[in-house]
Amino acid sequence: MQNIVILAGNIGQNPEARTTKGASTQITNFSLATSRPRLWEGRVLRNDNGYRVMDTEWHRITCFNGLGKTVAEHCEKGMKVLVHGRIHYSKWIDSMGIDRYGCEIIAEKVDFLSRPKSAENENPELVNCDDEIPF
Repeated sequence: MQNIVILAGNIGQNPEARTTKGASTQITNFSLATSRPRLWEGRVLRNDNGYRVMDTEWHRITCFNGLGKTVAEHCEKGMKVLVHGRIHYSKWIDSMGIDRYGCEIIAEKVDFLSRPKSAENENPELVNCDDEIPF
């Protein structure tokens, strides 16, 4: 039995980082938007201009420690990322005594699929291709 999630999407807001009271764990949260075409009677629904109508779903992503630090330092709103992780459900009782439920993705790996907007205009580093690559 496995609990595996892979999501590719856009970061919805700049990641928020915090440290636990004992300062032993860094926790970083961000929202991730994923989109898929809306279907109607088994076909992709299109608008009046012929474009596909898309449905967007929002996911709460949580990263810990080193991964959380990397995400907090290098990610920002609008970036495309690929998240590998697991689903985590939680239940708590709010201040009014009502049961509340939550769902989040605990990230185990985050791959950057685009650069931060602040770095898009910078020149990429040049790679020296003259060196022989051992095979």
